[in-house]
Amino acid sequence: MNASPPAETLTLEIDPSLLEHVRERLAQRHRDTPPEELVAALVTSILDNSGYPISATRTDAGQIRIRYRLRSFSEPIL
Repeated sequence: MNASPPAETLTLEIDPSLLEHVRERLAQRHRDTPPEELVAALVTSILDNSGYPISATRTDAGQIRIRYRLRSFSEPIL
């Protein structure tokens, strides 16, 4: 069995103004969802649905896993 190389960690900082905006919109809609969860879903969706050869999935730990995924219609990253 071929072992995968260790994953690298990249930390993204979310500006407090974005979290506050999302928090306010969630309160207006009476949704009990943490704003960080919604922002993570947004980032995952943008990355996973881009034209680049990237797949993005959310883990059970609330993290985003990004992988290289070559597709015939992919735009080159570089």
